[in-house]
Amino acid sequence: MTRSPVVLLLTLATLSLMLSGCQTKAKHEAPPLQVGLVSVSTRPMTHYEGFLGTVTPLQTATIVPQTSGILQSVRFTEGSMVDKGQTLFTIDPAQMQAALAQAQAKLVADQATARYNRNIVEQDRPLAEKDFITVQSFDQAVSQAQAATAQVQADQAALEQARLNLSYTRITAPISGRIGLAQVKAGNLVVANQTQLAIINQVAPITVNFSVPQSLLSAARLAQQQAIPLPIEDEKGGTVLAQGKLTFIDNSVSAGTATISLQATVPNTNLGLWPGQYVQVQMPIQQLAQATVLPVGAIQQGSTGPFVYTVKDGTAMDKPVQVLWESGTDAVVQGIDAGIRVIYPLPARLYPGVKVALSGAGGPAVQPPGAPGKRP
Repeated sequence: MTRSPVVLLLTLATLSLMLSGCQTKAKHEAPPLQVGLVSVSTRPMTHYEGFLGTVTPLQTATIVPQTSGILQSVRFTEGSMVDKGQTLFTIDPAQMQAALAQAQAKLVADQATARYNRNIVEQDRPLAEKDFITVQSFDQAVSQAQAATAQVQADQAALEQARLNLSYTRITAPISGRIGLAQVKAGNLVVANQTQLAIINQVAPITVNFSVPQSLLSAARLAQQQAIPLPIEDEKGGTVLAQGKLTFIDNSVSAGTATISLQATVPNTNLGLWPGQYVQVQMPIQQLAQATVLPVGAIQQGSTGPFVYTVKDGTAMDKPVQVLWESGTDAVVQGIDAGIRVIYPLPARLYPGVKVALSGAGGPAVQPPGAPGKRP
């Protein structure tokens, strides 16, 4: 039996439509999206907040000569670390040495005079007792001996002063720290108690001064009492430079700014902090013994606020959460129970209602029994 061309065309068209329908159905029934799950955990967490601070030396010493003279030498490398007692400058000691020699000679001469006067008193004493000399003559000898003894004492004090003045020609570091530029070069005249020679800043340990709102006074007192470490970061708050501890809380709140001044002490053994540097002080303002923690990357921002993806019956479901704070890669949240598993990391084509399957598993992902799956 021969079929007409029209019948053949209709048959081919029907077959083409059936094949197209099968392909469309297969296209709409895409395989489930492969995802991974992480469990919501609970652990102690501390909320830190950054405050701008200024690095300040624990001690600063300005080097000023205590005697006048010609600066003979500079005995340190500018910008280097110096130790307490280290020689920094020397002043020409010739004048002080001459004064010392003069004081020593005068002491020797006056000691001889004092011995002579004491001997006169001892010789005249028996004569005065027998009235061979007048009482007035004996009293005069005693007075001269006492005056000579007093002069010796004055000479000894002058000698000590001369030795002290000579020691002033060697200027030493009063504290250990980093020294700045030598502000006077060798060969210049320096004047006692006037000429500024250099400045030393103690840099290890070092302090950081900062202020917090008065509402955080209780948190600051708790941080001081518990000696909680305070991370000290760079000015932009990106790199931790050192760890310090809160050691000082001012005794009053500033009436003008409603803030209170604090000070942290940092060992600074690695010299990560520099005097005058601006830093961010991370101070603990809240602590939770059982905080609900999720990876920051598991949280999405929606039109109604942050949410996470959970899984129910092989389908991705969005669940709203409240983010209390973030700490590195962790986020402390509310609104979700510990043990709930959420999708993380988040694939690119994830959206509420999409079919999902655990990575490496053949079937759809299933939420653990009893876990909430739909958004309230």
